[in-house]
Amino acid sequence: MRYFFNVPVSTNAYIEASKDKYFVDKSQFIDEMNKCIGTMNKYICITRPRRFGKTINAMMLASYYSKSANFKHLFDKLNISKCDSYLEHLNKHNVIYMTLNEMPDSSNYSYQEFLDNYTNDLIEDLKDEFPNIEIDSSRSISKILTKIHEELNQRFIFILDEWDFIFNNNLFSEQERERFLQFLKDLLKDRPYVELAYMTGVLPIAKYCSGSSLNMFREFNFMNDVRYDRYFGFTSDEVSELCKKQ
Repeated sequence: MRYFFNVPVSTNAYIEASKDKYFVDKSQFIDEMNKCIGTMNKYICITRPRRFGKTINAMMLASYYSKSANFKHLFDKLNISKCDSYLEHLNKHNVIYMTLNEMPDSSNYSYQEFLDNYTNDLIEDLKDEFPNIEIDSSRSISKILTKIHEELNQRFIFILDEWDFIFNNNLFSEQERERFLQFLKDLLKDRPYVELAYMTGVLPIAKYCSGSSLNMFREFNFMNDVRYDRYFGFTSDEVSELCKKQ
């Protein structure tokens, strides 16, 4: 899935995973994110190797927060339902979810085509969602969202999965990769419409970004993460419990 904006997706990776016999309930991670909404700690980047559940958790957050979805029937059965913040945020937010690893249909695409692959469709979704706002498609996403915020007091949760895909795969020129960092900075940094910005990647931000572009993010990786570590991969206790069940 490239992205969705407040789309009531009835079937997605998290829904499918929750039905698997090896499913482990990591939903208390949502409560941790709820504590960050609208605070100085709202910029979070999780970096882990592949196959550690980053995408599943990102989709879990999107399914929980998206205001046009209704997943109460699922989350009522999970650990998050026992947390005080559960109902406060359940399906009550504008969510912009992007998996930044999908390429345009053409075989010889440019950086601009890669970016347009996301932004053009998002702009159309914003037009549909906010028909009373005059949206100029030639303007940047940040300017459009600022206008929506100023006129309707709407805020957004951003969930960006595999944000570092073009760096990992050495796509485009170095200058164009710098432009991508600038795009993320312009979209997210110090923007009043941002309630929460959650990103996932494979390698540390510093590997790609030595300047100030994404310095608002607090990064949690293998070396420093004692707060969220138990929500990614399986703990030894979880493995033992799965073995007993199976």
